[in-house]
Amino acid sequence: RAVVVGAGYIAVELAGVLQALGTETSLVVRKERALRNFDDMISETLDTEMERHGITIFRNTNGVSKISLDDQTALKTVVLNNGEVIKDVDVVIMAAGRRPAVESLNLKNVGVKQKDGEYISVNEYSETNIDGVYAVGDVCGNVELTPMAIAAGRRLADRLFGHPSLQNAKVSYQNVPTVVFSHPPIGTIGLTEKEAIKKYGEENIKVYKSKF
Repeated sequence: RAVVVGAGYIAVELAGVLQALGTETSLVVRKERALRNFDDMISETLDTEMERHGITIFRNTNGVSKISLDDQTALKTVVLNNGEVIKDVDVVIMAAGRRPAVESLNLKNVGVKQKDGEYISVNEYSETNIDGVYAVGDVCGNVELTPMAIAAGRRLADRLFGHPSLQNAKVSYQNVPTVVFSHPPIGTIGLTEKEAIKKYGEENIKVYKSKF
């Protein structure tokens, strides 16, 4: 029996894999469902499908309060912040988010600015506030996807070491495609419906839906 804690890519992917392999799997989410930042249609459909595949979802938990171990059985008890308790658990997987691993860099010693969550603050050219110090990838907290980190690194290398025609090279964080290897898989690109309405106004948005 496994408990996966989290509501993002890794949590739903691992929960789906474990359940498909025959493990009795529970997913603990802090709010109402997983992938809340995706379109409602996507996150709601995933929610329905996860339950249909047998995953038990603990909602509106506000996270885990504590995990205790039974020394005799080696099983764990997971206590949630909303008072719910999950007993007789073999494995607990924490996938509740990450923080940039930048402490060892001693950024404050050289004055590199950081944002909330200890992310490194950079401009559109991956430059920090200190000349000659750059940052790309997840430590910047823009789009935390491996291909985006690679793209940002390549554009920075182009600008610093490439042909003069590339002196203004920079990565675009607009319309980034992303895939979630959940069950079922999810693919999406661009603004969500809510983001589009906020940016362009509801009267300027048309939504088409199809299920098959």
